[in-house]
Amino acid sequence: MLLHDLLHRAGRYHADRPAYCVGDEWRSYGEVAARVTRAASAMRRLGIASGDHVAVIAENGPFFLEVYFACSLVGLVLVPINIRLSANEVDFLLTDSAARAVFTDAACAPLVDRKDGLIHIRDDGASTDGLSWEAMCATDAGEFKQYEGGGENDPVHICYTGGTTGKPKGVMLSHRNVIASAGNKIVLGGFQRDDVWLHAAPMFHQADSWATFSFTALGARHVFMPRFDAATAVDLIERHAITGFQLVPTMILMMLEVAGVAKRDFSSVRRVLYGSAPMPLENLHRCMDVFGPVFQHIYGLTEAAGTVAATPWPPLDRETSGNKLLSCGQPIIGVGMEIRNDQDAPCLVGEIGRIAVSGANVMRGYWRRPAETADTLIEGWLDTGDLGFMDDDGFVYIVDRAKDMIISGGENIYSTEVEHALYEHRDILEAAVIGFPDPKWGEAVTAFVVRRTGTNASETEIIAHCRQSIAAYKCPKKIIFMKQLPKSGAGKIMKTELRNGLSEA
Repeated sequence: MLLHDLLHRAGRYHADRPAYCVGDEWRSYGEVAARVTRAASAMRRLGIASGDHVAVIAENGPFFLEVYFACSLVGLVLVPINIRLSANEVDFLLTDSAARAVFTDAACAPLVDRKDGLIHIRDDGASTDGLSWEAMCATDAGEFKQYEGGGENDPVHICYTGGTTGKPKGVMLSHRNVIASAGNKIVLGGFQRDDVWLHAAPMFHQADSWATFSFTALGARHVFMPRFDAATAVDLIERHAITGFQLVPTMILMMLEVAGVAKRDFSSVRRVLYGSAPMPLENLHRCMDVFGPVFQHIYGLTEAAGTVAATPWPPLDRETSGNKLLSCGQPIIGVGMEIRNDQDAPCLVGEIGRIAVSGANVMRGYWRRPAETADTLIEGWLDTGDLGFMDDDGFVYIVDRAKDMIISGGENIYSTEVEHALYEHRDILEAAVIGFPDPKWGEAVTAFVVRRTGTNASETEIIAHCRQSIAAYKCPKKIIFMKQLPKSGAGKIMKTELRNGLSEA
């Protein structure tokens, strides 16, 4: 099975079911499948051939969904690009990925308009080449023959890592990888044809691209937010009776700050997935008070085409589950997982080590990075670069990125443990902890903090608060107050930027 077969299935078996809305009108799966076939035929006539690399940089919307499936239909390798990057960063990705064409919309066009040597296709036809996606979707498909290629192991996407640990790398994902991930999500979420999914996380990222494929395969409804906005998300949930969405904890907490949120109707919501960062128990309980017991913690990474572990469903009971609410659950069906020590042997229960995963969703490798691929993929296992441990019941607990672990005064300190202590302070909205070079300690625990509006907790007060929860040597040596923390397009806090900012200060 290839990726575009998911849309063909929906077009055949759910032809009259609504796929997504344009304005106030819903477009059916039969219509969407026909539009995508016509656009794919038009791409071929432009000289875009099977095996070519093409990029898309656009806000969430029907355009993005259709580009995903049309590119698969032609046999292209699609490169989804983060819309929050600078023009120079986008230029690097277009060059590095060897893209021949770029699909974009009005909001993102300024990031690519200066790039010569590419075929430019705009959703509204205002590209430098005057090529319109809507016009392509309206052309006669003729005798179009879909790509059948070499099979499910052919590459379909190159997804660049967010650069939270350095220069972005292109993760090569095959049809098999992406379809395995989409199927895994349907199973773990118990999703159904009557679901209405809110694309609130960016569609260029694994945090939401899976939903494009999973809910299309089911013949379910898609509702799009161009970019995340907390108040708009709350409105859309009520207006469209949204049944599910996925966001990082920071974005969910922003929704709790929307005026009058406690009085809004969220009765339609059946599932809220969250990941990319841990959710302190106090914040998770606040979210449950507003949305109900609908939260499922997931753990995933781009190199595994998304999710590799998730908390069970029905959700864990908040009163009796204890620390299991802090876990990211158990390995999902189809994914193997081991915790390994420095000798590459399996760790004991409760022992911290590096997390390795295997399965049909694990990437082919990094684009043009054979050395990094060899370091990361070892005998069919993917070294995630994350540190964690597993309890007696197989629940996995992430303690840190290996690169984020702090060594201060000879002691190993996990930044997530310090962040949990910070989040227990009532005045703290966001926090990130790094180790910064220090002549005395080797690395000094340094915390970046965003306070809630109208609060003014001091550095001394916050450090004293931390000492009530964690050992003194783990507590921050310095607190830096910020109005906001730098984040990737998917909402992950960019610790690399925090380190660079301190180095330049």
